[in-house]
Amino acid sequence: MSSSGSNLPLFERCGVSTSFLKMFTNQHLPSNCEWTTTGVCQKVIMPLTNVEKSSYLNLIRDEIDEQGKPYVSPATVFISHAWKYKFAEPLDVMLEHGEKNPDAYFWFDLFTNNQHRASQLPQEWWKTTFRTAIGDIGAVTLVMSPWNDPIPITRAWCLWEILSALDQPHVKFRIRFPRSMRTVFFESIVQNPDHVLSALSNIQAEKAEAFLKDDLDMIFEAIRSTVGFRQMNSHVNEQLREWYVKTAVEIADEVMLMADSRKDDVMDQKMKVARMQHQVGSLLADFGDHDGAINHFQKALVINRATVGEDHPNTAHAYNRLGLLYDLKADFDKALDHLQRGLACQVKILGTDHADTATTYNNLGLVYNHKGDQEQALENYYKALAIVEKKFGQDHLETAPIHSNIGSIYDSRGQLDDAMTCYSRTLKIVEKALGENHPEVATPCNLVGLIYQKKGDLNKAMEYFQRCIIILEKTVGENHPQTAMCLGNLGLLYQNQGDVENALQYSLRALTIEEHILGSQHPSTATSYNNLGLLYRQKGEIDKALEFYNHALEIRRKVLGEDSAATANSYNNIGAAHQSAGALDLAIYNFERGLTIQEKLLGLNHVDVATSYNNIGTLHQAQSNLDSALQYFQKALNIWEQVLGKGHLETAMTYNNMGMIYYRKGDVGHALECLRQFSEILEKHFGPQHPQVIATKQGIEKLQEEQQALIRERQANQMQKNDARELLDKESLRERQGQERVDLMLAKTANTDEEPHGGASNASNDCNLVRTDISSSAKQRQGASKEKDGENICCQLM
Repeated sequence: MSSSGSNLPLFERCGVSTSFLKMFTNQHLPSNCEWTTTGVCQKVIMPLTNVEKSSYLNLIRDEIDEQGKPYVSPATVFISHAWKYKFAEPLDVMLEHGEKNPDAYFWFDLFTNNQHRASQLPQEWWKTTFRTAIGDIGAVTLVMSPWNDPIPITRAWCLWEILSALDQPHVKFRIRFPRSMRTVFFESIVQNPDHVLSALSNIQAEKAEAFLKDDLDMIFEAIRSTVGFRQMNSHVNEQLREWYVKTAVEIADEVMLMADSRKDDVMDQKMKVARMQHQVGSLLADFGDHDGAINHFQKALVINRATVGEDHPNTAHAYNRLGLLYDLKADFDKALDHLQRGLACQVKILGTDHADTATTYNNLGLVYNHKGDQEQALENYYKALAIVEKKFGQDHLETAPIHSNIGSIYDSRGQLDDAMTCYSRTLKIVEKALGENHPEVATPCNLVGLIYQKKGDLNKAMEYFQRCIIILEKTVGENHPQTAMCLGNLGLLYQNQGDVENALQYSLRALTIEEHILGSQHPSTATSYNNLGLLYRQKGEIDKALEFYNHALEIRRKVLGEDSAATANSYNNIGAAHQSAGALDLAIYNFERGLTIQEKLLGLNHVDVATSYNNIGTLHQAQSNLDSALQYFQKALNIWEQVLGKGHLETAMTYNNMGMIYYRKGDVGHALECLRQFSEILEKHFGPQHPQVIATKQGIEKLQEEQQALIRERQANQMQKNDARELLDKESLRERQGQERVDLMLAKTANTDEEPHGGASNASNDCNLVRTDISSSAKQRQGASKEKDGENICCQLM
């Protein structure tokens, strides 16, 4: 076949059947054939077609199998593969597909193309005719091998085939591995589930190669001008993740069924099955499927309890992992229950001074911290630290994550110097044990940077964040979730410096990596969408901010559920965006939705609940609903004082807000009382010469003067009243006219007490004297739930 007006062939739309593939293998290939597709072409196809100089498909076009079914018919699936593969691998994928789809016909270039002319076809033919034909066939299956570094992604023309599918919405695109790869893959993840993240990091279409540079340039330009490398990589990885998870779950369940059916199975075999379930659970947890992970860890727990009993390290470990998963789901009671069961096992069989016991104390600390019980958290952290230091020494690597977790408590309390001490010690321990450029150094390095950022030393923070990124890019690679985390934090640092463009650049890089490796429906991806919403809100692009915030909310509701802390944070941030747009009713609605979740999840005495009370109070204040605002601020104040103490900055800011409300209500006495508390706390933290402290004191002095003036005015009014009453006693009650004059004078005197000078009607005139932090206070409260990448990283010990 040739195209009209030229010697170029038309694209062959026909394919071969499953029965043909079996016939060809039996007749022309040796058993257990190890030849590549290139080898089969050279040793079989070229000799058989040498006389006709045609495709092999032309030789069998009119042949039928034993059931009378033709070997050749219009193709239903286009097979994309690398010729470097062993021929057995794409063959296996086609045979497996044919078993499920008996009417399938495969467009497989070895058979359908004329191999005598294929290398002579110009680029334009492949670029146009080839792509159009893929659209006509309607389905592309990409054969991938090996599982951890697939060859097709490194070949430019395979990318063209992928692009031809992705750029045509009606074309179905699938990735398949040969069945032999399932066992290799499963054995690898049983050894270490982290191998999967490394494999996904290797998917970088932009690093593909081609024999001819012109071909490479044409294909890369086509990708850039259509779907883009980011979308191509993400689409491939999405299907890879689906295959990885599906295959891991299937094999683990198959092995478990086989073990259950063998009544006489030995304990070692059952323990191996439990380990498989454990590792599959770890894989699902990495991808944010907490429910799926819990399912497999529960299976591991059941096997452990049935084989080695309740009092065994493996059983305790399963309890521990389940506890951490329930913690991620914010089901703190279940988390504590499982961790305490695991602890009981460990204390009984290993003793109170064992390293595994310390691990569980550390994880109990994590859950108590997330639940808002910081005293219990610290108690468990210090128990863990005492055990590890006694067993290994004060500077042992095992102490590092515990110091980090203790630092997170001080960090959340605003005790930044204490937090810095803990994080810096963690960093020194890890550097000494593993070297300055080990990937484990990145986490404490990131935490130290965050403290410098909170202390206002942005240059120092930048130094640590950049060091973190350099370490990770050199070790785990540019496309790793940990690298994305540091990029996101660097973006937030630029945001704090007011450099929104650089902030967007780094935050978008973080999002690209997370979508690429973890997928579009992962909690970390939601965090990046959330932080991008923050940046667009800062730019004043509220519609764009709401778009990103709502995308984060959608992911969190789907993956974490409606009643998760992250979902509540999304509602709060959406509320903040509506507040920026002046839509105060919508803002209150979203803040209240977030508050409802937080109260249910965290209780009524959690700092996040206090933040929401403060935010809602600020909105009522803006609407001049002063009594409602005061109620919410008072609730927030009660929590701050109880949880963080009366000298905390959060407490100070709430006193400031309440002072302004009282002032607007004309209650200067209560306003002064609140503002004095505000001033005392500020001075304790920043010293008497801090500009904010000086401004606050000046405002208080002016209010005091106003209060004294008000007192003098009221005293004068009272004297007038007293004089009037004295005059009333002297007048004859029988003289009605005189009595009426006295009544009129009394009424006039009483009216002067209703609107004293400096009262509510004049509040706006002097408000700025003590209001220097009202707006920044509101920002801090609203911002507290919006920046997950700026939060501390708590270290789970497995």
